[in-house]
This record gives sequence, structure tokens and C-alpha cells, in this order.
Amino acid sequence: MPTLKESSALAVLRIATGLLVFPHGLRKLATGPVAAIGKTLASHGFPPWFAYVVTLGELTGALLALGLYTRLSAATVALTMWGVVAFVQLPLVWELGTGRAVVLEYPVLLALTATLCALVPSTRWSVGRRR
Repeated sequence: MPTLKESSALAVLRIATGLLVFPHGLRKLATGPVAAIGKTLASHGFPPWFAYVVTLGELTGALLALGLYTRLSAATVALTMWGVVAFVQLPLVWELGTGRAVVLEYPVLLALTATLCALVPSTRWSVGRRR
């Protein structure tokens, strides 16, 4: 079986993570961040304007996918996703394995992959990598 070099595997992980997060920010931007998630945020104790912060965090997925400011963009995506997990989806932890916790599992996976990307150096496949 062919193998990937570590830098190529990390690049695939970084690009996939960014491309999965970015469209969520685009959707919120298109509909208006407050209109898209303002009520949900308010029901969890956040002011509706915080929807702009979440949207910006998700839009940063584009930078992550491109490999621009890789560690910073990865950290921003990670913080955004960990925030979704901690403040919105965490009660679903008791539903793990039942199929009802997918809305928790997805942001956990994205948070973990973004965290990993924030902890490792940029790969040769990053646009912003210093050569």
C-alpha cells in the first residue's frame, strides 16, 4: 500500500478541516450572523452579536485550508469549535453512541483536527510557509 509523507498527511488534514468549517461561516454571513444563530447564542447566555465572532472563526477556515497564517488560523478555528462543543453541544455527551450525538461529534472532530494543526509547524503545502 502506498504511504503519504507526514507533511502531506498533515496538509490533507489541514485542508479538509478548513474546507469543512468555512462553508458554515459563509452560510451565516449570507443570511446574517445574528439571524442565523443569534437566538441560539442568546439561549446559551451569549449576546446575539457574538454570532459575528463565531462567523469570523468559521470563515477563518479558508485561511486554514490555504495554509495562510496556519497556526493562528488553526487556533482560531479550534477555539471556535471548542466553544461550540463546550457551550452548545456538551449536554449531548450522554448520547454518545446512540446516533443522537452526531451534532456533538462533528464539532469535536473538527476541534481536535484544528488543534492538531495549531500545534504542528506549517507543511510544505502551506501557502504561507516560509521557505
